[in-house]
Amino acid sequence: MAKMSLCSIPPAYAPSLVFSHGKRFRDQTFCTLSDGCYHVGRVPLMGGMFCVTSSHGWLLMRSYYYSTECYLFNPISLTKIHLPPVLDITYVAGVLTSSPSDPDCIVMLISNAKRSSIFCRIGDNKFIEQKLESKKKDPITIKGCISVISCKGKIYLFFKQGMGVVDVHSTFLSIKLHKINYPSPSLPWISCYARFFLESCGEIFHVAESRFGISHNLPQKCDVFKLDVSTMDWVMVDNLGDQIFLLGLYSTSVPATDLGLKPGCIYFCLYGDTSLYMFDMHDGTITNTLPCPKKIPYWKGPFWVVPNCKFQVKKEVVKLQESTHQGNQEWGWKDLPVELLELIASFLFLGDCIRFRLTCKSWISVTPPLRANCLFNKFEFEPPQVPWLMSFPKTNQGVCKLYHPVYGDAYTMNIPELADAIIRNAKYGWLLMSQGISFFFFNPITMEVIKLPDIEGDYQFIGMSFSSPPTSSDLVVFGFLGFFMVVYRKGEETWSRDFFESDWEFINSPCNPIFYDGVFYCLGKNGRLLLFDTKEVVKESQCRIFESAVFSFSLNSDITKSNESFIVEYDGEILSVFVGPKGKKIFIFKLDLCNMKWCRLESLDNKVLFLSHTASILLPAAAATELKGIENRIYFPRFHESDNMFYSLSTRKYQCCGSRYSCEDWISTSKLSHCTWIQSSHNSSTSLTM
Repeated sequence: MAKMSLCSIPPAYAPSLVFSHGKRFRDQTFCTLSDGCYHVGRVPLMGGMFCVTSSHGWLLMRSYYYSTECYLFNPISLTKIHLPPVLDITYVAGVLTSSPSDPDCIVMLISNAKRSSIFCRIGDNKFIEQKLESKKKDPITIKGCISVISCKGKIYLFFKQGMGVVDVHSTFLSIKLHKINYPSPSLPWISCYARFFLESCGEIFHVAESRFGISHNLPQKCDVFKLDVSTMDWVMVDNLGDQIFLLGLYSTSVPATDLGLKPGCIYFCLYGDTSLYMFDMHDGTITNTLPCPKKIPYWKGPFWVVPNCKFQVKKEVVKLQESTHQGNQEWGWKDLPVELLELIASFLFLGDCIRFRLTCKSWISVTPPLRANCLFNKFEFEPPQVPWLMSFPKTNQGVCKLYHPVYGDAYTMNIPELADAIIRNAKYGWLLMSQGISFFFFNPITMEVIKLPDIEGDYQFIGMSFSSPPTSSDLVVFGFLGFFMVVYRKGEETWSRDFFESDWEFINSPCNPIFYDGVFYCLGKNGRLLLFDTKEVVKESQCRIFESAVFSFSLNSDITKSNESFIVEYDGEILSVFVGPKGKKIFIFKLDLCNMKWCRLESLDNKVLFLSHTASILLPAAAATELKGIENRIYFPRFHESDNMFYSLSTRKYQCCGSRYSCEDWISTSKLSHCTWIQSSHNSSTSLTM
């Protein structure tokens, strides 16, 4: 990230993320998206002020301090338009209905604290104040946080129960209220989410930015919905066309291509964090960047500055010509005998089977379903192979991507049956999934589906797990949310539900439980363990909380600041992993099963970890497998460019296979939002239909 001097404002074509800092916040740092630079300087009319909204090329500015000063500022012409003093310092959100040059332009600000609005026209000497309240006997009430946007000259209010359309008269406002149900985020295990509303290309959009993690500050995904004004329903969209969305105290959109940026991306910040996050709607990744590497003490904001002008970005068009090669070959891969293909495929594991099927497009149709893989039985006790990372970039589509963490192979599969399905867990070669209230197991190798009873109610389970392959007679499926639990046992027609009461506080960590020796282990925020014993007959004795597993005071402060946590088991060895903000600190612990206490580990020795929220895997890096050479590493569903990242416990740095990339944190890396690690089950004899 380069630094450039600033005498006035950055290039007019560049939307900028602005941080105010310095004495009385008179200095600004502009982080421009298009040129990858940050510009430090002082713009007098922006000093000590924050931006309420950026609209039609103008900034509506308010003082950071106990001042009622308010004005419009054009960052290109450096023009200032005076507005009446605001009536209260709590008016911190607002809109412009049109350009200030329009005689019908309305400036409106709202106060959530007062449940009130003020409005004026350009040239007025005072604001008119009016309460935001429903009419008597109106079933819709304006409650909760109020958001305000302008679209096609109209003003829209969004609140907990619905939406209000505002008509501005000479001395008063009239508000028509509409009941609107806001859709839930697509991922069920998120701990909180932020809602944003904006206008783009004459339409109204709602973005639900989901977060999870121990501190609820780890961005996970953005779901985008468009308002169907004919039905007053929110409709999910999976692309933004050529637009990018800029989210914040106020949100806006700009065309991407003219700026040299990738379309369909959503940029946003977290409160109190100078990092900039980008969610890519095409591949479902979230990239964490640091737009201003320089440490800024006592900063305010940030906010977006989006000038309204013709973009002056020079575009170069590169024409790629496909070279053709003609040979005298009389046969190709598609001409291989089917019998030979069957013979080859019968000796392949999951990863090689995927490569085999996708080597030649015609093989998918030429090759019949491959019969039971004899190696699944022949090498039943062979050391396990490297798991694959499976991702669903768009939840509402059945498009699945597979990544090999070591070799870097990537493949795409289309599974329409999994549209709108959510991964809950993955083990034994099976995915535990849900579609609404429906739960089922899915085998991506055989395409087999095993349905489970529905779970009535909107339960956003933080964790779910299962004890054995779904074909086993002793299968137990377990889900929990706080002290509420659901359990399904093979052969039963319904899920059993129960509330567990305890004197000990238990705050769930955002990770799935593990199963060992008849017991599900649930990890708490500070290391505390909740155990559910499937073998216990007495209901009151099925659940126990082990306070002894709580970390010591010296470690507790670091652990509670962690963003992510995981629990994993292999061959009776139970580990927990805690990852600090931006991945800078990683703590690994092994459970002493005799004393039920966590013991700190500095190394994995000859083992390797594959971590994700839905499924984590611990494996021995035995010399006889493809795991050789990757011991003492932790693999995450995170990429640097196109390379899968791992954390080396030897170097204490993040690295990528086949490249010299090395760093100490997650800055400038991308994370898959809806994914899991999956292995083929060597204990099952099934037919391959991939």
